[in-house]
Amino acid sequence: MLKTALIACALLAATPALAATPSPASSSPGEIEKAERAFAADGAALGIRDSFLAHMADDAIVFSPGPVSAKALYAARPSSKTPKLEWWPQRVVIARSGDLGLSVGPWAINGKRGAYYATIWRKEPDGTWKWVYDGGGDADGGKGPDPATPSTQGPTATKGAGSPAAGFAQARAAEDRLAKAAAQDAAGAYDAVLSPDALLTGPGGTKTLAVDDLEGRRKLRPAALTLTPVGGGASSAGDLVWIHGQAQWTADGPKPVAAHYMHVWQRRAEGWRLIFETLINDT
Repeated sequence: MLKTALIACALLAATPALAATPSPASSSPGEIEKAERAFAADGAALGIRDSFLAHMADDAIVFSPGPVSAKALYAARPSSKTPKLEWWPQRVVIARSGDLGLSVGPWAINGKRGAYYATIWRKEPDGTWKWVYDGGGDADGGKGPDPATPSTQGPTATKGAGSPAAGFAQARAAEDRLAKAAAQDAAGAYDAVLSPDALLTGPGGTKTLAVDDLEGRRKLRPAALTLTPVGGGASSAGDLVWIHGQAQWTADGPKPVAAHYMHVWQRRAEGWRLIFETLINDT
């Protein structure tokens, strides 16, 4: 389970949730790390429910098991400071427009490391950062850095698509191509679009693998899987896009495996590349 797999995904939107007006060009990945660490500090001080409510956007989603309103889900929970949930960023990425970002890192419960979380951050019109997606998936948190270690900062795109709508459309086209190819050859389909520095979590059964063990995860990926995009959002520059959807594949047993996924695409010099995936089994 992940950061929000303790509880968890927001109102499903079939259309992209576009980012707010871009912030000054001085924005850096450090803003994402700062927002994540402030969120985590409040997690320790306020408990899970109150810290998650304080840092989420009104339209934030979590998976439970499919996308649901994070606000409704957490508001219905009792306020408590137990269990003690901790997490810290290992990799952060920010859009060139400075209004959308990704944070990925390990989490621990009562001092025992678990798997990995992933958070999508959006800068609101008032300049504050709020998360619009929070979740996680199987990966070996014990292989991650210590909490005090500064996060690594992923590259920022040198050019965007020009608008959030254009960026989302282009990333969605890349997503559709991935889905079509994965239905026949999942490993080959991912090889064609994964960035060399991609981080992957899930599906279930991959908790012993490092988050950056692309080869190990390739070997454990099902031969073919169905990906059905549902919604997501884009940066104002149209260079960073997140897309969530449903996944399904055949495994041993009478029923196919059902899952939900979240992808982050970045516009790079060589084209759109998948820089992050979390694949979460529904059961």
